[in-house]
Amino acid sequence: MPLRWMIAGFLIASLHAAEPAVVTWATPTKPEWDGWVNDVVKMRAARKPQPPAGCLHSETVTWDSYHDVNQSHLADGRVLSLDLKDEEWKVVSGWKKGKKLQLCYDDENGASLLDPDSKKRFPVNGGWREQGGFKHPIDAYLSSLRAKSTYDMMSAGYEALRLWRLEIDRTVRKTLAKKHLPKKERDKFIELTAARVRYCELQGSFGGSAIHADITGTAAGPIASSYSADIYRDAYRQLAEIADHLAAYDREPGK
Repeated sequence: MPLRWMIAGFLIASLHAAEPAVVTWATPTKPEWDGWVNDVVKMRAARKPQPPAGCLHSETVTWDSYHDVNQSHLADGRVLSLDLKDEEWKVVSGWKKGKKLQLCYDDENGASLLDPDSKKRFPVNGGWREQGGFKHPIDAYLSSLRAKSTYDMMSAGYEALRLWRLEIDRTVRKTLAKKHLPKKERDKFIELTAARVRYCELQGSFGGSAIHADITGTAAGPIASSYSADIYRDAYRQLAEIADHLAAYDREPGK
């Protein structure tokens, strides 16, 4: 092979090697179907009481205590992992037991714990545990829709799918924004994200086909959409479980 072609080959290879890995996002650029959106709007409007403007879900919770492994305990037994910056842990650790707070969720900002006194919001690191089980405000929001008809249940399933995809993408963005995430780990995480999203797509499609093959009635639609949403929910849960430890990539190596 002539030397000039060998040099050209090496240059092309090095250019490809320098290209950043492409992130695969859970939220599709174009929705598969959006006929359910108006039905969800109708179910939201029927809720009583209504959450504050801008929130899909809001509930009053009672503060218990903060522990230095980033565990914020509520009086009802739930444990929240908050996305605390700098010395914000001093603020929450200073709250008195019994303090009333608002646990909120909106699709633009995700889950947050709001202090009504200071109006300060503390983002929730993706989820929390209650008696050992994973739980999230999205679960409470979906329950508040009180979907009963076949069509409503299918619409709620699509809404769940939309929100869990949003949370996966939100967590991926926050991870990739870490200032000191090594390139090797960054590339590994991007590869993992692509595999995770692809698995959710394939498993949801395969499971949905099996459900429709087995159930010929209208119940197949809601069951299939709920099944697919649960797969993305579980993928998000796995990301949320490691969220606390990602703070290590906000610090300079060795500090």
